[in-house]
Amino acid sequence: MPGKKEQAVGAATFEDIVARLADGYRSIGEMVYEVIRQAIIGGAFAPGERLRQESLAAAIGVSRLPVRSALVQLESEGLVTFHPRRGAVVRSLTLAQIREIYETRELLESHALAKSMATMTPERLTQLRELASAMDAEHEGGAFVDTRVAFYRALYDADNNPQLVEIIESLRSSVGRYLLGWRLSTGHLGGHKQLVDFMRRGDLAAAQNWLKAHLEQVRRGVEEIVEESTGPSGTQQQADPEGQASAHA
Repeated sequence: MPGKKEQAVGAATFEDIVARLADGYRSIGEMVYEVIRQAIIGGAFAPGERLRQESLAAAIGVSRLPVRSALVQLESEGLVTFHPRRGAVVRSLTLAQIREIYETRELLESHALAKSMATMTPERLTQLRELASAMDAEHEGGAFVDTRVAFYRALYDADNNPQLVEIIESLRSSVGRYLLGWRLSTGHLGGHKQLVDFMRRGDLAAAQNWLKAHLEQVRRGVEEIVEESTGPSGTQQQADPEGQASAHA
């Protein structure tokens, strides 16, 4: 059975993201791209949501041209899909794609655990115990997400395995937006502190088994969320394009 879903704090609004990222970029195009990308990954725009170029441009305070360019770039990265007569929408993953992502994650993260255990230090173990305790006690929201990122970067030794960790984080982000506002309880697995204990004891097989069970549980939770949002045809339900300002403007 999937982990129990606990409702929690929602994602940042599009306006919050615009305010946070409006400065510090070399070009308007770079800024617009990063704003829309963060809004998709961070859950301000839901899977299947229509992205109106006019509303996005007005909310960011730019013309439509950099918005159009950003959407085309995001399409090439698999975050946006263009539909005839509907324009750009946030890409929705199929159940088959979700399963493939989690199968790939299991392979990569099991490998990452092995590499990390071989270079484990007492200092990193202490950091992992502190982060695991904070994450197991934290409710969903910005603080939880930040702690989770820090935990897995320390767990997989990102300083020494930067490319491997970057790929893992990209795969996690591709489905993470389905889980924003929810937390999947993993209490029966003993929490992340149990995983750290396996790492401390040097028990790679137990750590990898914990990871496999955890990823399987989360995958089922994501599939449940996706299935709940699909219609009779099995496709993602779309908001009424005339009844909702899809850019949150």
